[in-house]
Amino acid sequence: MVMRDYIKKFPKHIEHAIEIYESIDLCHGSSDVENIVISGQGGSAIGGVIIKNLLRDTLSVPIIVNQDYSIPSFVNNKTLFIASSYSGNTEETLSALKAAEMKNSIIFSITSGGDLLDISKEKGYNHIIIPSGAPPRAMLCYSIVQLLFVISELFGLSKDNLKHKLLDVQKYLIDYQSQIILEADVLVDQISNKMPFIYAFSNFEGVALRFKQQLNENSKRHACYNLIPEMNHNEIVPWINKHSCVFPVFLNGKTSSRNLKRMRFSIERISKNVDSFIELKKDELDYFTQYFYFIHLLDWVSLILAEKEKINPNDISLIDDLKRQLKNT
Repeated sequence: MVMRDYIKKFPKHIEHAIEIYESIDLCHGSSDVENIVISGQGGSAIGGVIIKNLLRDTLSVPIIVNQDYSIPSFVNNKTLFIASSYSGNTEETLSALKAAEMKNSIIFSITSGGDLLDISKEKGYNHIIIPSGAPPRAMLCYSIVQLLFVISELFGLSKDNLKHKLLDVQKYLIDYQSQIILEADVLVDQISNKMPFIYAFSNFEGVALRFKQQLNENSKRHACYNLIPEMNHNEIVPWINKHSCVFPVFLNGKTSSRNLKRMRFSIERISKNVDSFIELKKDELDYFTQYFYFIHLLDWVSLILAEKEKINPNDISLIDDLKRQLKNT
């Protein structure tokens, strides 16, 4: 299947992911959990960043996204450790899992197979199996939905409310997908051959990071991102100069009134020193729907950009070469 097909099916993945979660029986309790560590890399880790955003106002414990071979020293037997590896063979995640086992953490796994699934079955860990055979970044929705439900159930948040919200998002994305694709096509023409600088609020960090990664992998483009208000304390300064090779993208979603003022100031000042820029807004949508809308729209941008430049979005040969080299050493 080509990347265009995967992106087009992103909304339908929501319902399928819900069905997968509802078909399994997980055994767990929340009374002893003091923190959550989601360990993964690349397309498997981005789900953790997104969950941090989506649950920041409702969850009573911190979520840490771990992207290394080791784990933080605070991890202990009151840590919910979620190993997320699409292939099930990500060496950093498997190494972190071993470290979490030594700390007697409460372990879950989300994978399509590989060593992670074998370990989970052998040791009786709660695990969720998602569909295999696709690029990890194309299966993001499955990761997001499973993480949302696992954590919501564990901490007594309403699963029915979550399901309702997700299905509303699915309906919106399906109903407006043609319009979203047209909008993405216009954005691609605006970006042209320039390097995107992506600016978002902290509660949309997962969207900004996802767009950066999709530009890297699908479009073979460099990109960077930063957050407001943090960028107002450093990265805003170089924008006093004229820039002709960069392209600012502002993700203007729901946030505090103070951050909205910061965003407006940043746009007004930066726009004076660039040829053009993009400001994405969808004020009529609630935060949850905005989040998924931005993800879907910007996924399409990365794909259409690749197609117009005749780049194969499925080609990740440098990553594959690195994995082969590491396997042989």
